[in-house]
Amino acid sequence: MARSGAEGRGVLEGAFALMEVLAHGEEVGLTRLAADAELPKATAHRLLGQLVALGAVQSRSGRYRLGPRTFRLGQAWHPARLLRAASARPLRELAATSGRLSLSLSVPEAGHTIIVGGLRGEVDEVFPLHSGIVLPPGSAAELILATSGPSAEPPEGWTKPTWTREVTRARERGLAFEYGQCVSTLSCVAAPVFSASGRVVAAVAATALDGRQIAPLGEALGRAAAMISANLTRLHSPAPTPGAQVRHPAMARPH
Repeated sequence: MARSGAEGRGVLEGAFALMEVLAHGEEVGLTRLAADAELPKATAHRLLGQLVALGAVQSRSGRYRLGPRTFRLGQAWHPARLLRAASARPLRELAATSGRLSLSLSVPEAGHTIIVGGLRGEVDEVFPLHSGIVLPPGSAAELILATSGPSAEPPEGWTKPTWTREVTRARERGLAFEYGQCVSTLSCVAAPVFSASGRVVAAVAATALDGRQIAPLGEALGRAAAMISANLTRLHSPAPTPGAQVRHPAMARPH
């Protein structure tokens, strides 16, 4: 029974690895799919056949893409509802002054940095930045998210001293910049979103194809992040009970 369970987990992991590759939004051939998912080609072909039969993947002329069943399931995923509500207006206002930049809102999830909202722009033609996408290791958003936690192991491709130094720098200036380290053609600036307790709970980022657009965006992005933090605190605070007397904290006295 234990062996059967392990084999089942292996099948599921393989299937999800294939769908993670397909989540980037383009049609992919079997050879590349197997390589990117780190699966033997025969295993990938067998799993894809099962996923196609279930409607989770579509196949056309030897190429694969996510299917309608996966889309329907994805539509039921509404992560970080308060964050999305808190960021809606600040991101729209920032987009109105920043051209075709891509704006994204990210949170930590199971050791990764995952996008949960934002506004799409020209960058999405190169690298999709829509909800559900896992950002590459060492992104500006990941640097920001690391600023409020204890020192952790650096992401892939980073040494411990370099990562610690960059996290410290991002904490001190309230911004993190990244110029082509994660995706060679993209540059990014990220700022922290705080909870009412002062903990960094998300990162808001602007990504551009032209790195020269990034540095001037820092101040505006910081203001947008502050607005999102304020909105988040307001949305998270319970509404006062009708008819209840509101007392100033200074009026309270221990009995």
